[in-house]
Amino acid sequence: MSLRLRSAVEHVETPAVGVAPPQHTELVERLLARVPEEPDALAPDLVALVYAVADPQGHKTTASHLNHRTGGAAHGFALTDQGVGGPFIALRVARAYARTGRGTAPLVAVVESGGTAGASAASGVLLRLDGSDGRDGRREVDGADGADGADGADGAGGRRGPDGPDGPEGRGGLALADTVAVPVDRLAQAWAELVPEKGRLLLVLGPGTDPGAAPAERTDVRTAPADSSCTAVWRLLAQEAESWRGRYATVALCAVDTATGTGHLAVLRDLDDESEPPAGSTEEEEARHG
Repeated sequence: MSLRLRSAVEHVETPAVGVAPPQHTELVERLLARVPEEPDALAPDLVALVYAVADPQGHKTTASHLNHRTGGAAHGFALTDQGVGGPFIALRVARAYARTGRGTAPLVAVVESGGTAGASAASGVLLRLDGSDGRDGRREVDGADGADGADGADGAGGRRGPDGPDGPEGRGGLALADTVAVPVDRLAQAWAELVPEKGRLLLVLGPGTDPGAAPAERTDVRTAPADSSCTAVWRLLAQEAESWRGRYATVALCAVDTATGTGHLAVLRDLDDESEPPAGSTEEEEARHG
């Protein structure tokens, strides 16, 4: 099943010299401050906290803190030591959890403190998804829908992502179709297979990912901020998701873990696009294998 991107917010700051970077709990609070609703109105049923490097100052269980701040009724977990692949793995878990029918409203926070490897900025992204079919606002599993969101800039250092221009029902928009991991030497082939038969593909590439291997046909490339690592492609998603809607049939976020030689891909489809996914796509594979 697909999980519709209901909203996304980001926060970024560059710690001053001699000042300790924000703790993970502080980053989560900054993200919640950028959500248009009261945090407990988000009411997720699954909460995931993702970070590549442990919080050197942290004394709180931040995943539990996020759960408590957003209603306290979710299953929650933290995912670490997975490098840039952590957010992709968390989303894979969220899709698997939704397929069980036990919940379709995941909330995923990706955070990294400034000064860690590959990240000069302290940043975070909060992704709110649901199991809506994207056309009438109903969830595929439980038939309930959550609170609405809003689009727009949110002052210095952060942006709020869209809940879609079709009102609080949030019809259409981008939906997470799949997450996959492939060896780096097969990335070019994987990207080529994502080019839709109609419409265009947008590749969002993390730092260090070679844009020269992008398909030549019907493909545009964006490069994520170089001052972030684990959050990089997700920051660009939070900033620009609404502008991509209607322009791209498929959006693929890609980050490369150089330590393992693995490319991680998150594939999003435009629910407003009526064209068929490309042959051999993840949707067809899922339908064949259940």
